[in-house]
Amino acid sequence: MDLKQLKALQVIVDTGSFSEAASQLGLTQSALSHQLRRLEEELDETLLVRARPRVYPSEAGQAVLASARKIQTELAGLQTHFARQRKGPVTGSLHIAATSLSIVYVLGDLCEAFMEKYPGIEVNFTASETAGAAVKRVLVGASDLAFTPMTEANKQLVSVPLGRTDHVFIVRNSHPLAQRPAVSMDELRAFPFVLFQPGSGTRGIMDGLFLPSGGYGRILTESNDAQFIKRIVSISNGVALMPVYAMSDGVAREKLSQLTCEQTVPHVDIGIVHRRGVQMHAIELFKALCLDLRGPSLTHYTRTNVGPMR
Repeated sequence: MDLKQLKALQVIVDTGSFSEAASQLGLTQSALSHQLRRLEEELDETLLVRARPRVYPSEAGQAVLASARKIQTELAGLQTHFARQRKGPVTGSLHIAATSLSIVYVLGDLCEAFMEKYPGIEVNFTASETAGAAVKRVLVGASDLAFTPMTEANKQLVSVPLGRTDHVFIVRNSHPLAQRPAVSMDELRAFPFVLFQPGSGTRGIMDGLFLPSGGYGRILTESNDAQFIKRIVSISNGVALMPVYAMSDGVAREKLSQLTCEQTVPHVDIGIVHRRGVQMHAIELFKALCLDLRGPSLTHYTRTNVGPMR
């Protein structure tokens, strides 16, 4: 077992593709496959599940990957330590997991600011299906940080709250509820729902609102693609819940109406998490920049002040 094999495993998992990983590592695909096969033979375990559209780690692969991350963290720490002694640029890598919705509307601005300030740190992204899946990647060592709703405490994780985002119910402009100054949950329940999938922060809010009081009624469809949800709502009588920061595109401005709920203004706190006990300079630098941009209190996204977190 050597560092090249562990690095190969990491890059394959991060990209989900042997061909993309080979390109990033400057290897032929056959050479990369040979490295991985030697590692699997040495450990007598299958480390990767070769599926479509993405390759993903087996249970054994997750365990090896977690150890590989720790090794890389230690090496990055040494490099950073001696880089600081040389007064040169900060170098290293940072692996971040988040949903595409978070990356597009919130996290992207933070990462852009981080990469501008620390160009020597390589930032890698994994777009997860749900926030829960992003957190799981951190727990198994596949990612260093995850962007997620601050809904459940986990003793294995350090949480850094960064903001609070209000959510709004949306309907198309010609919907029977569109012109109402405020609507009740019972009135919303009379129409089919377009929902985020279980495991997402927005779905968690919806479940908390509707399941204890009679459920949803009819569900039109479920998806974690915010653009898809907004488009379906714009052509149907469906109702959806959406974070306010996702309401700035053309479809939202031109085709959708935002509703005020009589009972509540749904909201969720959002932020980043990393594994407790991990000492990694790039993580600390990212946390420090996020907190600096946030300021002394949580950034609050509302219908009237939607914008980047800075």
